[in-house]
Amino acid sequence: MSLRKTVSVVGLLLLTIAAPSVVRAQQPQIPTLQVCNETQVQGRAVVKSGSRVDASHSGTFTITIEVKCNRESNNGYPAGTFQIVNLSMSDSIVQGTIAAISLEQVTSTGKHTPTAYLNGRCRAEKVIGCRFWLMLADNKKANQSGTPDVVSFLVFNSLGQRVAYGTGPVVEGDIQVAPTSN
Repeated sequence: MSLRKTVSVVGLLLLTIAAPSVVRAQQPQIPTLQVCNETQVQGRAVVKSGSRVDASHSGTFTITIEVKCNRESNNGYPAGTFQIVNLSMSDSIVQGTIAAISLEQVTSTGKHTPTAYLNGRCRAEKVIGCRFWLMLADNKKANQSGTPDVVSFLVFNSLGQRVAYGTGPVVEGDIQVAPTSN
């Protein structure tokens, strides 16, 4: 056997042995911005995702939020509350309620469609090490026509396993994100 064929066979053998350990699904890692800019996020909204409906799930969740980041009064740390209730979505292990127990980041950006990004620790039934990531886009005022507000969330447990997620338009209520100047 020629040297070239030997190298090719050895290379294929190594790929065959190594591939199963390399080709495992990885959970997304959401980078944290760790910036607490002068912002405020508030509202109550029902979100619906038609693709998350099945015989057992309505494809909806309700979010309530009141969060602010004021560098002077909170020493640069975010403060407030947020929870998702009535979570009923296919392909999510957690159903029911997810509540923030600490906020590690609240950052917003945008003037015309301000968008907020939050992350922190949470509480959900039967979830150890609950951590969340949340995005809210304030696309319009309540009862105004146009692109609806959008809410997206992702929840992991201490093993890095996704236990809940959802993205969809607000179908009832309103989310308000304070606009930023930069």
